[in-house]
Amino acid sequence: MKLARTLALLAALSVAPAFADCAAPEAAVQIPNGSEATRDEMIAAQKAVKAYDMAVAAYSTCMEQEQHTKAVVGVDAARLSDEYSRRTEAAVDKLQKLADRFNTELRTFKARNTG
Repeated sequence: MKLARTLALLAALSVAPAFADCAAPEAAVQIPNGSEATRDEMIAAQKAVKAYDMAVAAYSTCMEQEQHTKAVVGVDAARLSDEYSRRTEAAVDKLQKLADRFNTELRTFKARNTG
């Protein structure tokens, strides 16, 4: 265990100067059809959407930190800001579309299962 931590630390230190890009989260969340889905499927989809939301937040934080780090070493701050804003906004847009789809199917599911 101690060896694994040491290796992980060495790997992180060797990558740090390269300013490894933040990896955008994958929006591979399957939203079930609300008119056919089971309760368990809807709960699983809700959890997946929440996990994706957390991943987008972590990505945004990573992007901010990376932007700050690169700006400190003299990379063009305006260009960086534009690029990171564009990439973060794209991830947030995907999240919003996914959440909208889920909410539409959730309303359908609730309408089918109430009354």
